[in-house]
Amino acid sequence: MDKKEYDQIEERANKLQNEAERKCSQKIKEAKEYKDGYVQGVEDLLTTIRRGGVK
Repeated sequence: MDKKEYDQIEERANKLQNEAERKCSQKIKEAKEYKDGYVQGVEDLLTTIRRGGVK
């Protein structure tokens, strides 16, 4: 394998690694937003119950 071929392989590997990192970060962000929505919903429900709003 010559240097040019190695460099091409390395460049492609770096692109794949960066894409994987980007996708991972996006999935983590989506999961966090999903969890935060549920936490906020539960907090809102408990607040309503404490105020006597649910009978």
